Amino acid sequence: MTPASRLLFWIKAAFVGDAAIAAFGGILLAIGSETAALAVFAFVLVRAALGVAALLIAIRALERRDPNDDRPSSVR
Repeated sequence: MTPASRLLFWIKAAFVGDAAIAAFGGILLAIGSETAALAVFAFVLVRAALGVAALLIAIRALERRDPNDDRPSSVR
């Protein structure tokens, strides 16, 4: 697994988590707990905004990499 694919995997995983939290907010809204649902939606909005910022930073970082470097990453 290359560093680029590992980085993109974890960023995408965060977006899946955001979707799950938003679904929980939808359930709260459906059962009538509007205040709690709005708090959950606000939390998801902040997390999604941070995720988009991380994705943009990752794209810029990956553009600076050597495109021919396909060596697997390793944790030392």
